[in-house]
Amino acid sequence: MIKKINFVLLAVMAVSLFSMACVDNKKIEEANKLVESANKKSNDAKPLLTKAGEAFTKANDGMEDYEETKTKHEAALKASMGDYDKVIELYKGSSADFTGAAKLSDDADFKSYYEASAKEMDNLAAMTTQSKSLVQAFVESKSIEDYSKKLDEIKGKIDALKKEGDTLTANAKKLEEAVKSKSK
Repeated sequence: MIKKINFVLLAVMAVSLFSMACVDNKKIEEANKLVESANKKSNDAKPLLTKAGEAFTKANDGMEDYEETKTKHEAALKASMGDYDKVIELYKGSSADFTGAAKLSDDADFKSYYEASAKEMDNLAAMTTQSKSLVQAFVESKSIEDYSKKLDEIKGKIDALKKEGDTLTANAKKLEEAVKSKSK
């Protein structure tokens, strides 16, 4: 009788452990899908960001007459604001995916890495918002003086965000090394 009870207990424990392993595997699979989605969104943002930035650079390079330049490039600049909006959405989505992966992770290193990656994406979204503000200021300003005032303010915000971003990126890279060593 005791042997049967021990056998039954062992069987129940085995089923429980198997169930827990399946749950853990599902969480890992779900976290991996979220990370893949986050990386895809981040990669999809890059060419749009480049395109939007090129429109702004083209309008500003060699500008001699503000009104003439603004008129000449206004359509492209307004289109670039739409690209900036898409980039912001992609970075925010990437951040949400990394946050979701962090919530699913039971491993402290992976959790920290995903959280750091989410913060990095939030910072990129904020920087992109400020880049869009530069374009918006260029399009909406009534004079070069008005634009210059707005430009100085926005550039200050961008510089602060860039400094923060450098710190976040360095932190994420350190955590990535810890995660890579576990994945081997």
